[in-house]
Amino acid sequence: MKEKIILDAHFDMLLDVLAFRRRGERSVLERRFLPDLRAGGVNAVVCSIFILDELLPEGALRNALDQISALRADLDESPSFALCVSARGCREAAASGRVALFLSLEGVEPLGRDILLLRVFYELGVRLVGLSWSRRNYACDGVSFDEAAPASSQGSLTSFGRELVAEACRLGMVADVSHLNDAGFREVCDMLGERGLPFIASHSNCRELAPSPRNLAEWQLEALAAAGGAIGMNAYGPFVAVERRERTPETLFAHLDSIIKRYGARSAGIGLDLCACLESLSGGYDEGGDTDLFKNHADAGERFIKMIRERLSADDADAVLGENFLRVFERVIGQ
Repeated sequence: MKEKIILDAHFDMLLDVLAFRRRGERSVLERRFLPDLRAGGVNAVVCSIFILDELLPEGALRNALDQISALRADLDESPSFALCVSARGCREAAASGRVALFLSLEGVEPLGRDILLLRVFYELGVRLVGLSWSRRNYACDGVSFDEAAPASSQGSLTSFGRELVAEACRLGMVADVSHLNDAGFREVCDMLGERGLPFIASHSNCRELAPSPRNLAEWQLEALAAAGGAIGMNAYGPFVAVERRERTPETLFAHLDSIIKRYGARSAGIGLDLCACLESLSGGYDEGGDTDLFKNHADAGERFIKMIRERLSADDADAVLGENFLRVFERVIGQ
């Protein structure tokens, strides 16, 4: 029987892997992450390479390489994990009881404006490219977290950004539009449409239900679904609902349900973006919903993943929990 894949399409765990290894800790993946992932049933994770503001611009490339190096060193000591560069590798890892890890750039700051570096990251195992975090870089503008986005966040891709998208397509890297502004989204959609390729929004919700610019408008959801892509449900409270009392797993499921009803179960996934459980990013978990809805993956498994299994058909639940993202990976990265 084929192992069911439960894939979280966005987790900043590499920041903690690097931080703890620098303190002399070993087997960080096994000791600090495996128990919660196992408890939540999650057996595949997209690890984002995110660069903190204070490291920009000069330290971006060094820190990105440090994160990858720390991961690879930890994998030597954490046999329950496997770095994967294909959907087949993910399935093989899951079948052997290991957690499959994919690498993604969250913002292309490590590249500066040097397109040749994209191939370097590809050779190091990176297979997904989030063009932006919520700030400007040489490729594009990120979308603001605030409803009243400043004018500086309205530009489309730069010439370097268009070159980057074309090179990512040539190499076989999945484009991720979470954090990208609306104009940039439209241009990425057009470029990939010309090539017949799907793309993803790894960790965004529905702007109609929660009006943060970080969420996707109806036209964006429609375009992403039409391209054969998938959007990962984000568990960060302000992206789930405006009112604190409505920041609940039930409301997050409403985002998922809205996408399924309009565009089908093949258009959605999970990209929980859990940060409160990370020492490098968090001020701590807040049960009131100002941070994440879930303490960790174990909590997400109990209060959200289980809900998906209970409320959707078996096939639809399998699609949402992992198969949709793997389908995109197979199409773009290769089997």
